[in-house]
Amino acid sequence: VAKGDGKRIGLADGLADAVIAAPSARAEILRVLRPGGVAILGDRRFVKPWPQGTDVWSHHYHGPDNNPQSRDTLARAPYRTQFIVEPRYGPCPQNCVAAGGRVFMAFGHVAWHRREEPWLNTLVCLNGFNGTLLWKRPLKSGIMVDRSTMIATPDTLYLADDESCKLIDPATGKVRHEILPPQDVAGGTFWKWMALDGDTLYALIGAGEAPDRVATWQRKAHGWPWGGISDGYNLRQRDPKTGKMLDRYRWGFAHVLLAIDIRSKRVLWSHKEEEPIDSRSLCLRGGRLYFAHFGRTLACLDASSGTPVWRRTAAKDAKLFQAIGPYRSGHGYVGGWKSTVYLKATDKALYFIGPQVNHLTAVSADDGHFLWKYGAKDLHVVIRDDALYTIGPQRSQGMTKKLHPMTGEVLASYDVHRRACTRSTGTADGILFRASGGAVRLDVATGKPQWISPMRPSCQVGVVVAHGHLYWVPWVCDCNLQMFGTIALAPASPDDASRPATRAACFENGADVPPATLAAAPADWPTYRGDCARRAVSQATLPAQVGLHWTRKPQTAFTPTAPVAVGGLVLLSGSDGIVRALDAATGAARWRAYTGGAVRYPPAVATGRAFVGSGDGWVYCLDAATGKLVWRFRAAPAESRINLYGQLSSAWPVASGVAVHDGVAYLAAGITDFDGTRVLALDAATGAIRWQNTTCGHLDRFSRRGVACQGDLLLHKGKLYLAGGNAVSPGVFDAKTGHCLTPPPTSLGTNAVQGSELHLAGDKVQVTGQPFYSNAANPVWSGKRLEWRPMVVDCANARLELQQRNGAWFLIATGKADPKQKLWEQALPAAPVRWGIAVDAQGRVVVTLRDGRVVCFGTKA
Repeated sequence: VAKGDGKRIGLADGLADAVIAAPSARAEILRVLRPGGVAILGDRRFVKPWPQGTDVWSHHYHGPDNNPQSRDTLARAPYRTQFIVEPRYGPCPQNCVAAGGRVFMAFGHVAWHRREEPWLNTLVCLNGFNGTLLWKRPLKSGIMVDRSTMIATPDTLYLADDESCKLIDPATGKVRHEILPPQDVAGGTFWKWMALDGDTLYALIGAGEAPDRVATWQRKAHGWPWGGISDGYNLRQRDPKTGKMLDRYRWGFAHVLLAIDIRSKRVLWSHKEEEPIDSRSLCLRGGRLYFAHFGRTLACLDASSGTPVWRRTAAKDAKLFQAIGPYRSGHGYVGGWKSTVYLKATDKALYFIGPQVNHLTAVSADDGHFLWKYGAKDLHVVIRDDALYTIGPQRSQGMTKKLHPMTGEVLASYDVHRRACTRSTGTADGILFRASGGAVRLDVATGKPQWISPMRPSCQVGVVVAHGHLYWVPWVCDCNLQMFGTIALAPASPDDASRPATRAACFENGADVPPATLAAAPADWPTYRGDCARRAVSQATLPAQVGLHWTRKPQTAFTPTAPVAVGGLVLLSGSDGIVRALDAATGAARWRAYTGGAVRYPPAVATGRAFVGSGDGWVYCLDAATGKLVWRFRAAPAESRINLYGQLSSAWPVASGVAVHDGVAYLAAGITDFDGTRVLALDAATGAIRWQNTTCGHLDRFSRRGVACQGDLLLHKGKLYLAGGNAVSPGVFDAKTGHCLTPPPTSLGTNAVQGSELHLAGDKVQVTGQPFYSNAANPVWSGKRLEWRPMVVDCANARLELQQRNGAWFLIATGKADPKQKLWEQALPAAPVRWGIAVDAQGRVVVTLRDGRVVCFGTKA
């Protein structure tokens, strides 16, 4: 049970669905309650109203005009993390819409790794304020979902497939009604595209499409081959005229457009074309529908009646179609996906842009006449009220520009470009796109790029902007750098993380503190990987023959930390926040202590005390012999919990663990660099602040990037090192003063290895291993730089190693002088946690396993 001062509820702003509290707490309740959330104050009940300025992301490209520019005026920089939740990865293709405080994600039929397979052909609904999974339901297998066949409103989710348009209750996921137009009018039952304007649903419906078979590639490598996605994506046919094999695109073509009243489900009008309409060209703006058959027709209908307004054909308007250019099968990591739309609309102009064309072409919305052309391919376009913005492709120079939307005049140029195939999207104050690692926000007021380092936008969705938040959805590949999953950011106060800690506000003493009595032997293992330099060296002598001494099974499932072993005790903690002490000889429980969040590193034991960093944002000093609280200190700047992969966590968890040396306890708190990182040195005996660094997360103050809290702490030669993520790693600090010795990052790209482990190589500290928040069962495939180093312990007479062979794990002892000389081997019943090994002074070897078990090996009886 969390406790506080009664003045603040320990949640982030706008997170709670419901709050029960005393009537006097109204202001604080409104702070933590989400829009639409319920407060119960004594005998009164009220619902928090929605603030003015929020927007929805109702269609695949925000609105039916295909312009991915949000009208949300609240989602402004700077940002803070609102939640980070499962799934970490999602299949391809994808579609995402958001409305009514909910985020809907449609995952398609292609999985390149096993980790995406559980979500194949699945529609997922999350709470847009706290990330809670509200419901999920299966999708029709093999239907390509990267198109406008899902529309969100606060009251209804419209989902089209090969049979009908389902009207789904957004709160439950249950189908309320269906819309089934007469087949003789629609020309079939397969919905290729739809758009909603008021009470009218517009749809392109036609003949069936052959289901694209589910593709499960089970790759163990970075990225994917663009030539091997699925049968439908990689369809090729021989040109009868030239004999060449050409890429073909078969999805989303039909002859009939319909307008349907959503209340009566009555067809208001229908329009039939002789040539099939390409759904990638369909857009709706200002009461007009625009569509094309590429290279042959461009037309406009009055959306209220279906009456033709104007029509351009290649036969009569050759110059227009020559300006648009020939069809390009631009399917690849620079241009993007074949399923991308290639026509966008404003009230005054239409814009041809996408992987299907070689340049940007503007056409009048009034009558379809040619306006201007910008001769560059693979651009992304976001149209704002002030101008049209082009985002240049990977490795381009001078192609990111601000253009006059009606003339193409260059109004400004920006020295930045995007990376690869993700979608660019717009907020009230910026444009978001993928960087060379992470995401870039182009600040439109200053023209300066801001790098958001931990995560990149997904390829087919980009960053979705709604409800005053930004949403990153899970993707299939390994280009995300530090954080994985569905991630929401909210507006932040600029000084949230840099507020200095004070003893008066952050320190608590324990009651009835016993004297320190637990004595450590020189050969004990008092901290993670043996010592503060993480050398994994033990003075203990291993027995010549070993056997299993004991196994400790958890009463409830949890993921344990590595163990430590001191004074006849084994100490560990884990994802449940409980610190456990076991008898090293028998495995019997000796004591338990409780923290308020997940613990990722084992206690550090020094001078009879155990120091634990917790996900609740506090560091705990416990008596190592009894588990009683000596003191605790809040490293987080405030009590502010978020949803972190299904658990409540401080936005600044003490996730680095604690390193204790010469009477000083060192620790770091935080998740991402833009949220801010807090590195502190406390007096181990009293909890007094020796020094604190609360600005290292924002070494680059404009982008709010720098050192993140993303793994190990390591002490070496008067310097404290912290695994710092992909912007700066390791972060290096003067251990006496806390001054950050690491210079600010300067380039828009990944400058650091994003691993979570620190190792000494001579006098150099190296960063290795997987990202801190990656899942052990689903590794990140980004090459050798993210491979784990062998888990080897040097003992007095032998080397110990945790080793995997053919899917099974073993504890192996080899000769110290000759590693090929095997002394003994013990099979492990499950995979160990990373560095889940400790050797005590008696030569007993304790291993913690991912399933929560603890096993101990010692001298064979």
